[in-house]
Parts: sequence; C-alpha cells; structure tokens
Amino acid sequence: APDAWKAGYEGSGVEVAVLDTGVDATHPDLQGKVKQSQDFSGSPSGTEDHFGHGTHVAATIAGTGAGAGGTRKGVAPKADLLVGKVLGDDGYGYDSWIIAGMEWAADSGAKVVNMSLGGDATDGTDPLSQAVNDITARIGTLFVVAAGNEGRDESVGTPGAAAAALTVGAVDRDDKLADFSSRGPRWTNNAIKPDITAPGVDIVAAKAKNGTIGTPVDEGHVALSGTSMATPHV
Repeated sequence: APDAWKAGYEGSGVEVAVLDTGVDATHPDLQGKVKQSQDFSGSPSGTEDHFGHGTHVAATIAGTGAGAGGTRKGVAPKADLLVGKVLGDDGYGYDSWIIAGMEWAADSGAKVVNMSLGGDATDGTDPLSQAVNDITARIGTLFVVAAGNEGRDESVGTPGAAAAALTVGAVDRDDKLADFSSRGPRWTNNAIKPDITAPGVDIVAAKAKNGTIGTPVDEGHVALSGTSMATPHV
C-alpha cells in the first residue's frame, strides 16, 4: 500500500460500497467518508453499527487514520464509502437483505462492493452467488467477497463461490495461509476459489463506539482476524 500511495493511488474519486453491519460514521477515522447509506435490516437505529464489524471493515478500506495521528489509515484513504446495512445488530442477515443491498450499491454507482460476509459452501449456483454474477454482468460492478473461515478444503462460502466474485482468503504477517481461511476448490465442481489472499490476522482498525467485538488496541481501535479483514485490503 505505501508503494501505491507514493505512485498516487489513494482511492480518489472511487466509491466503495460496504455491505455489512453498518458503520460508526462518527469515528475520527471515518468522519466525512460516508456519502450514502441505507438500512436493509430493519434496525431501529438505521445504519448505525452496534456490532463493530462493518466499522472495522470500512476503516480498513478508507479510514483516514485521524483517530491515531495518521498511523492507522486504510488501504485507500481518499476513497468514498457507500454503506449498506445488510446484517443486523447481531451480525446476521437474510439473503433478501443482502441481495437488496447489492442491487442498491451497484445502482448507486459503487465501483467496488466489499462483502465481508458469507454462508455455507456452495457450487456457485445459489441465489446470492447468482446475484453477484447477474449484477456484475449487467452493470460491471466488482464484488470483493470473503472466502469464509471454515479452514478446510471445499469450504468457500456463498457468495464467494460466485464465478464473478473476487474471492479473498486470509494470510498472516508472514504471508502464510491462516489456519481458519476457507480453501478451495469450489464445492462439487472443482472451480478455483479463492482468487487471492490478503492480510487477515490481527488486523487493527476502527472500533465502533457501540461495537462488541475485537481485542482492544487503543481507545478507538480493535484487532480482528478473519477473511472478513482480508477482503477490505483487496
């Protein structure tokens, strides 16, 4: 990332959608970053993040680092965010919420959609995976999707099983595959998934003020592990 920044690539002018548990837009790392937001979960607090997952993911993408003197900025700190709350305050959601969020993000002009979420392993023909394929073909949106945390062969979950998804596994700081990272090939048909790996072990990013997950690192940041943390790096 530092090499990309030196070359002028910081995400300027790019809108990235985060389909997750919402975002704490008041966090110093994320102030002014959220350009649009919509709740699909029916949460009484709208797109506010009461879990902490979406805030962490969003800051890994586009956090400014303002909450830690610039030292914890995201991979694309000048990108803008579209926030779709497709998972409830417990971190879970229905396929219908997620598909509605995917369609909203693509129609709202997101160039990239981050989906640090997933279900059981499939052959890529399930409804969520088909939605990724259909929207990608229709609009050209890039869906970047977590592979899953099952840690065994043929365990890449939906919608990461989609042929059109850029599916992300997790590595540690030594570039070794994380024990928990779901592995391919794709269930039943041996397609190659995931497509890429990225750092996903003990990743430090913004803590939602009402967040309940993560290991505290400082007042405003927590460490989390998972392919959910690798996906926003990509």
